[in-house]
Amino acid sequence: CGRSEVPQTPASAGGQAVAASTPAPTTPDIPKPVTAPPAAPRPAPQAPKPGGQKPANAVVGAPAAKPVTAASRADTAMTPSTVPDPAHDPYHPAPRDTVSMDTYLGWKQFELNCARCHGEFGVGSSFAPALVISLKDNGTIPTRDLFIATVCQGRAEKGMPSWCAAGLEMDKIQNIYLYLKGRADGKIGLGRPGVREGG
Repeated sequence: CGRSEVPQTPASAGGQAVAASTPAPTTPDIPKPVTAPPAAPRPAPQAPKPGGQKPANAVVGAPAAKPVTAASRADTAMTPSTVPDPAHDPYHPAPRDTVSMDTYLGWKQFELNCARCHGEFGVGSSFAPALVISLKDNGTIPTRDLFIATVCQGRAEKGMPSWCAAGLEMDKIQNIYLYLKGRADGKIGLGRPGVREGG
């Protein structure tokens, strides 16, 4: 009576006291990072086997590549489909007019020496007459001799130099006349003339 009872621990099978078990602290589960599996290496293309067998990784139905050689490149370069046709080339059309070689050289000399004053293709300018008009049969210079004399002597009062004194050869003056006479007669149009086959 008045004595406090001490709780007894249960005895084990051997009579020894067993201490009360205390639960061990647990660690929260931490998720592991997920990594993508490494990509499988792509198989290298196999060389064709002897006897016409295709490699295992060849694409079915794909055309076989032909080896490029110097001969095949030359054949490709000379095929008609790769050679431009002058008659159908929009950037280099065939000339509308064909003239002799002397007349063509006359056009070159005119563009080189005379066009700066008399205008390109002899159509005239604000300070020099149109020679395609002057060389007509009813123009101011209707004959070949008068044209050559005018070009050789010049017209100093109008600012035209003496081309013979300037060193322009007589054959070049005669070629210039051939070109301008063809322009005045309507036989040669505007633009660069073409050279007739055979000169």
